[in-house]
Amino acid sequence: MKTTPPTHATTERNIVVLGDSIAAGYGLPPEFAWPELLRQRLAETYPRYLWRIHNLSVPGDATPDAYVRFDAVRGLHPDLLIIALGVNDCRRAYSPVTARRIAIFNRNEQTWWGRNAMLRRLGYLINPPPEAREDGGADSQVPMDAFLSILGWMARQARAMHALPAFVTMAPLAPTLAADPHFAPCPRYQTALRDLAREMEAALIEIDYALPEGAWQEDGVHLTARGQAEIARRVFQNFRRPPIAAHLALQTQESNAHMAPSLD
Repeated sequence: MKTTPPTHATTERNIVVLGDSIAAGYGLPPEFAWPELLRQRLAETYPRYLWRIHNLSVPGDATPDAYVRFDAVRGLHPDLLIIALGVNDCRRAYSPVTARRIAIFNRNEQTWWGRNAMLRRLGYLINPPPEAREDGGADSQVPMDAFLSILGWMARQARAMHALPAFVTMAPLAPTLAADPHFAPCPRYQTALRDLAREMEAALIEIDYALPEGAWQEDGVHLTARGQAEIARRVFQNFRRPPIAAHLALQTQESNAHMAPSLD
């Protein structure tokens, strides 16, 4: 699935972050969210580039919710699409709205006629997407197949826009939530996310390891300013090595070859 890194006509680097409440900086002023802190780090380290980071993250979003907002990503023409979703997919209580959006995704993207705009509109008129069962059945998570299908679709859409897709693993939870049954499925979704990144040859930004004390808000899920700063640091590390550095044509050190003495 690899594509040739684009030839950048300008020094502008356009990045879109599509995430949930962690990337949105829930509970904090916008300037403390890790995407903004990442932009500041990039501007300091690579001052010759003009960095634009569009944070489209929405608290509470699972992958089906981000899917219905994806047209906003296309309109921004990113060089890099950072996808930071998952925690709401693996632990959120069943939502009729989310189930409806999964049905819309399956109809629009998983069938040949759904990918035809005219036939898609006709299908909506003849057979609207089914309403979800209010009881939610036995499962409380976004089904694994829907989770992976939508993430894979997002990665393919990024490639079609000549953007590099980058998956961010879910941020670690506070140790106090280690035995919380609501989060028990999350390690399985985390593993599946890593496997998908490898399968699709997307960038994998690994942030799921111990955070320093004081990194979490009282709920043990959302991050304090200290936690957001640490996530920004971990994401930034990936800009200094391939595939992100190569795709954005970044140089970690300016050449000083012109200063070498002549051998003539």
